[in-house]
Amino acid sequence: MRGYSGLLAALVLGLMVSCSQPEPEAAAAGQAGSLPIHEAPVAPSDYRVQWGALSIPLSKFANPEVYKGEAALPLDEFKMLIGQPLKVFREARSLPFEVVQLHREPYQRFGPFWFSYPAYSPQQGFDASVVSAYQNGIRPGDIISLRIDVADSIRIQSLHIRVIDPMLPYSPAVKVPHPRHTQEAFGFQVIQETGQRPILRIDTSATGTRHIYELYQQNALYKIIHIPGFRTYNRLLADRDQLFSTQEIRRTTTLTEPLDWKALPDYMDYRGPEVELRWGPLSANPMSTNYHLWQIEGQLAEPVRLFVGAEELPIHSFQMIIAGTSQQPEMWVANSLQQSELAKRLWQLQPAQTIYFNRMIVEPEPGCLQLFPQAFAFNIESARPFRLTIKETGAAQPFFVSGQDTTESPVRLSVMGMRLSEVLPKLLEVDSNQVHWSGLYQDPRLDIIFASSRYSLSDGKAMILEQLEEAYRLEIDWRPTPPQYDLQLKDSLLLQEHLTTEDPGRIIWDQQERTALVLRAPLSEVLQLMQRELGVPVHNNLSVSERALLRGHLDFSSIAAARSSLAQFGLSLQRSKACSQVVIRQRPLQ
Repeated sequence: MRGYSGLLAALVLGLMVSCSQPEPEAAAAGQAGSLPIHEAPVAPSDYRVQWGALSIPLSKFANPEVYKGEAALPLDEFKMLIGQPLKVFREARSLPFEVVQLHREPYQRFGPFWFSYPAYSPQQGFDASVVSAYQNGIRPGDIISLRIDVADSIRIQSLHIRVIDPMLPYSPAVKVPHPRHTQEAFGFQVIQETGQRPILRIDTSATGTRHIYELYQQNALYKIIHIPGFRTYNRLLADRDQLFSTQEIRRTTTLTEPLDWKALPDYMDYRGPEVELRWGPLSANPMSTNYHLWQIEGQLAEPVRLFVGAEELPIHSFQMIIAGTSQQPEMWVANSLQQSELAKRLWQLQPAQTIYFNRMIVEPEPGCLQLFPQAFAFNIESARPFRLTIKETGAAQPFFVSGQDTTESPVRLSVMGMRLSEVLPKLLEVDSNQVHWSGLYQDPRLDIIFASSRYSLSDGKAMILEQLEEAYRLEIDWRPTPPQYDLQLKDSLLLQEHLTTEDPGRIIWDQQERTALVLRAPLSEVLQLMQRELGVPVHNNLSVSERALLRGHLDFSSIAAARSSLAQFGLSLQRSKACSQVVIRQRPLQ
C-alpha cells in the first residue's frame, strides 16, 4: 500500500481500550451471511485435479480465476503417482492445461527438483527424467508444488502434494503462531484477506491516528469500523496471519448468535504472563503437545478455560476449527463444547487431527466483551503401534490390554510387583514426599508392561496413568505453585553447533522486539537475560558449564517464543515439577 510505512511511523501511544462502548450487534442467526465478512461461507469450487487415482478438489485462491489445492500421501504412493498423467476437470468436463512449474518446497530455482515448463504428455505424463528425479530424491516430509495454466484463463497457482511418513509423529500443516509481547502498541489495524473487502479498525475520534482515518476515509474500498479507544499489538492482519482462508473452510456451523469480532476491542493485558488454554488436565500454550485420542475424549465433558498467568478469563464465545491429515477444515461458532450438535461432532474426532480455538471473545468484566488476539490448538497424535498390559500381581488375567501386536518393539517401561502408591509418583515424575494422600482404600501390587517403537516413555506413562485413574477411582490434583522452569538438553549435537571456543563476545538486545543476538556470550549471561525478560525462575539442568559461549538468535517476547527459539539450540524449557505438590484421592467403592 503506497505510503503505508511512512504513516505507521507517525503513530503515537494513547489510552488503553475501555469497555464503555456498546456491545456489537449480533448477526441474524441462520442466514448465509450470519458470520463476519471474513468467515462467510463460500460455495465449493467446480474444479478438481485428477492425478492417477488421487482426486484433489480446488478452492478459489484469488480473483479473477486463481485456484489452489493440496493433498497428502505416503512416499510409496507418491512414487507411483509421479509417473502417471494428470487431468483437470470442471465438473465432468476435462480441460486442456499446461504445467508451468514443478518443484520441491522450499523453492530452489535451478535445483535438481526445479522444472520450468517440464516436458509433459497428456497420455504419458511427465518425462522419464522428471519422474526419475522425483522417485529417487523425494523423502518423507517433502512438499511438491505444481503451477498449472488451464483453458479459459484459469490458473492453479499452487497444487501442493505433501509426502508423509505414517510412522512419524503427527505434525499439523497449520501451526499456531506464538504470542510476541513487544513494547509497541498501535491505534489502528488493517485487515486484508484475498477476495474479501479490506477493513480498518480504528478509533475515528482519536487525534493520534486522525491522519490514518482521513486517508482511508477517502478510499471507498475500505470498510471502517469505529472502536472507541482502540489499541492493538498487530497493525496488519493479512493472509499469512489467518489460520485458514475463507475459501479453505469446507463448512461453517453457527450454534450461537455470532458477534462481529472485528467490532470489538482487543484484549491488551496479556503481555508478560504466559497465556494458556486448559482443557481439563490438557494444555495448549498456544500449541499443545500431541495428545492421544483417548486423552481428548476423556475431556469432552469439560469446558475449555483461558488463563493469563494465574488469572482466568471468562470465555463468552469462540470459533473452533477441526482440521487434519485427511480432514478438510470445518468451523464451528459456539459458546460451549457441550452444545449438543458440537458435542456429537467431537465424539467423531480421529487421530492426526487438530482442534483450533480462534477468535475467542472474553469477558474480563461483566458486560465488557473483548477479542482475545491469540489462537490455540490441541493436536491429536496419529495412531501408532504399541502394546500395554496392566494386571494385579498374581492375577490370572490382566485387567487392561490395549494396542496392536508389536512383539518386536522395545519395552519402554516394565513394573513387576510394585505397589500402586509406589507406581503413581514415578508416573507423575515427582518424589514420593511431594505426594499427599487423601484416603487410599486399595494399594495392590501391579505388573505393567509398555512396549512401542514409536511412542516415547512419557507417552506410555500418560497411557498407564489414565488407566490407573479409571480402574482405582483416583483423583489427582496439582496444588498451584509459583511458576518456575527447567532448562534441559534435548539434542546435544544441535547444541554443539551453537557453542564456540572463540574469545567472549556480547549480547545485542533489541528492547523493541525483545530478541537477543547472542555473539559468543556465556551461558550464565543468557540465563540471567532469560529470567529477567520472562519474569520467572529458570533452573539450569544442563551438564554444560555456565562459562560455555553461545552464539545465535533468541526470542524472549513470551514463554512460547522462548521455547521455540531455544529448540534451535537443542534446548527445551519445561515447567518445573521440583516444588510441585500433588494430592491423590481415592473414591471409596460404592
